Amino acid sequence: MLIRDAQVDDAAAMGQLMVTAWLAAHRRHIPPAAWERRRERWTPEVSASGWERCLRERDASPDLTRACYLVAEDNQGSIVGVAAAAAAEADPTGTLGEVGSLYVHPDHQTRGIGGRLVRELAARLEQMGVRSLHVGVLTANVDAQRFYEALGAQHVGDRHFDEDGVLLPERIYAWPDITRLLRS
Repeated sequence: MLIRDAQVDDAAAMGQLMVTAWLAAHRRHIPPAAWERRRERWTPEVSASGWERCLRERDASPDLTRACYLVAEDNQGSIVGVAAAAAAEADPTGTLGEVGSLYVHPDHQTRGIGGRLVRELAARLEQMGVRSLHVGVLTANVDAQRFYEALGAQHVGDRHFDEDGVLLPERIYAWPDITRLLRS
């Protein structure tokens, strides 16, 4: 298993994986009508376009980018995981990071890939001056909550995620000191 920086050429595979993993992960977590709208509108091509835009922006100004985009490749070179995190824009100190995406293909889950991706995100963000890390998890997604708790994250708050006009409850997990995550 190889964890590496995502490249623009990876965008199509990242889009395919992201849509596949998201739809599989959240089918039971959001109302059926909202899930169906997402399935119809959010194609792998739409997702790939978003990844490509982010990666091109990163490449255009690497010194100004406080974000990281990672992929996990299996031994055959296929992308089986994607992860993205950045320094939180709303944090004036620049020391708070947020995981925006972490998805592993359903056929490759429970193999430690997600944990490796989170730790690598934390390591990269720490080099950018980030000292604590947050991630939002749908309240209905108990498996993801257990995953983050197993990595040492603590439930620190709640908010709502807007899924196309449907407000879904979300739990916020945090590693107040990411060095503890890096040591785990």
